[in-house]
Amino acid sequence: EWFAVYVELNQQIAALLNAGDEEDLVELKALQQQLSDVCYRQASQLEFRQNLLQAALEFHSVAQDLSQQLDGLLGMLCVDVAPADGASIQQTLKLLEEKLKSVDLGLQGLREKGQSLLDQISNQASWAYGKDVTIENKENVDHIQGVMEDMQLRKQRCEDMVDVRRLKMLQMVQLFKCEEDAAQAVEWLSELLDALLKTHIRLGDDAQETKVLLEKHRKFVDVAQSTYDYGRQLLQATVVLCQSLRCTSRSSGDTLPRLNRVWKQFTITSEERVHRLEMAVAFHSSAEKILQECPEQPEAFNEIEQFDEIEAVGKSLLDRLTVPVVYPDGSEQYFGSPSDMASAAEHIREKMKLVSLKKQQLRQPEATTPES
Repeated sequence: EWFAVYVELNQQIAALLNAGDEEDLVELKALQQQLSDVCYRQASQLEFRQNLLQAALEFHSVAQDLSQQLDGLLGMLCVDVAPADGASIQQTLKLLEEKLKSVDLGLQGLREKGQSLLDQISNQASWAYGKDVTIENKENVDHIQGVMEDMQLRKQRCEDMVDVRRLKMLQMVQLFKCEEDAAQAVEWLSELLDALLKTHIRLGDDAQETKVLLEKHRKFVDVAQSTYDYGRQLLQATVVLCQSLRCTSRSSGDTLPRLNRVWKQFTITSEERVHRLEMAVAFHSSAEKILQECPEQPEAFNEIEQFDEIEAVGKSLLDRLTVPVVYPDGSEQYFGSPSDMASAAEHIREKMKLVSLKKQQLRQPEATTPES
């Protein structure tokens, strides 16, 4: 409407210039120039105002979107989480990081829009033409800066809450990992117990071999001890994490009794294995010493009772091989299969036969002395 008035006035002036006197031309041209200056200035002001309002609209639109994102993130952080496993935690952490990144990009965009708007407001004075816009501009500048500062504070609060939530979730991941590893330690210890019962059968063919078996068994026990200690440390870690998270462990209440039960069974079985090997070492060492003596030197033996003692140790060892390992809960387990035990006992019996034969050889001189 304003431009239409300007066009009409300009046409009227042009008509007067064509029909006017020369003395009127100067005044009409001056009036036409003044009209053009006013119209140009008004057009420029309108264009500037339109650009300023457009920039303000974009700024407030970005601020509104950012505010909604912050509200959504805050709502997510205010809800307590009870993930079922580590995968759920990782997924939740990923979602939090994505939302936080989106908020960060939104705040960066708000700052860019705000700075552009502030730059345009600072240039408004050049279009005021005598009008004092300092107070109005200060209010606008304070409002824009206040919006950006408020968004920055809200984002900082959300970041702090995200850090706390991230720490909590990482502790949950660690808790689940400790629980899984503790359960795995129980499985490993059970496998070691199973291997001890099923494969650690042999007692050795001589004292040297039996001593080697005894040393290997001690190393095997060290592995089991390390596994048990590892499981205990993991369960202790779950207790600390649960106290920090103010929650209850899903499995430590069940895993700890299982770990202790399997370890007790292992130690009982190991002690029985050690006792049998030590008996075997004593038997083989005594038998080999007697068998290595020359039959022509009966004076090397103080008493024939040494043979009886060796035979008693051998018999006791054979009897022990037939006895199961009894656990505190009343359950029983045997070392290996019956055929495995028979094979282990066969070497003992063979050496007992040699000892018995040697004993008979030494008794022969005693039997022939009265006859001579």
